[in-house]
Amino acid sequence: MNAAVCSSVSSTTSIVVVAWFPWSPVVLSADAGHSSWEVIHKDMYLSNTLPFQGQLYGFLQTSRQIVQVYPPKLLGPGPVVAHVPIKFGNPFFCSYYLVESDGHMLLVVKSMNLVGRDVEEWRRYVIVIFKVDVSLGHWELIPVSSLGDRALFVSMDRCLSVKAKNLPSISSNSIYLTVPLPDPVVMHSLSSQSFEWPTTLCQVHDVKEKIHPSVRPFTIADHLLTYCNHREWATGLMFHEYYTIPKSYEELWKKIRAQDSEVRISRVQDSIRKGKRSVELKKE
Repeated sequence: MNAAVCSSVSSTTSIVVVAWFPWSPVVLSADAGHSSWEVIHKDMYLSNTLPFQGQLYGFLQTSRQIVQVYPPKLLGPGPVVAHVPIKFGNPFFCSYYLVESDGHMLLVVKSMNLVGRDVEEWRRYVIVIFKVDVSLGHWELIPVSSLGDRALFVSMDRCLSVKAKNLPSISSNSIYLTVPLPDPVVMHSLSSQSFEWPTTLCQVHDVKEKIHPSVRPFTIADHLLTYCNHREWATGLMFHEYYTIPKSYEELWKKIRAQDSEVRISRVQDSIRKGKRSVELKKE
């Protein structure tokens, strides 16, 4: 389950918790002090999301659409507020990240770069940044060529913007991101348009059972990127070491599954079928 805190539409001095689920189209909300949840969306599969200025925005899975999740748009053209340009190709082969940076909403697009086999696989990406501007009353994507002293850490779970001058070893005007490779951490410099590995491959295991010692001390980038990846952060693991976990780590998998199953909203489907707008949160 994922959740975010937003400003309540029912009270200017209250908050609301919005919850959604991986690979489920249901989105719930509950005002502070209320004992039940309200179903606000029944057909919204979300990927990356961003709480911004008291509201919640996100991407529909395998689409180019940015939607307003909360407050729900009951009138007008619907929840879609912006589209990623079609020139980046099929969204199935792209990754989109929303991140708040210096008071602005930024959109980071990562798409495949169809270059020759002589280019290493972890360098075969195109990274583009847009500022999402709503000042004119409509959404507009404005290209961003520089982040200045900022550095972005992006993942599907959480994105982060930091000032590089306050954090030794963090490169300014850069994006730290993940790629689906054995060494998953890559840094992209907007200044040079280059890709670098900010850390040496140091997973504490191979794909089977062989164990390697953890490489310490961890860098600031290691900690920040782990914070952006919820599974590793919630279980006390470093992302760059435990990006993949062998099946032989039975006790670790048991711990992860136990944490994932602590809270279940078991009555959501029944409530939707019956046309109800509220459900109870049941802990099992």
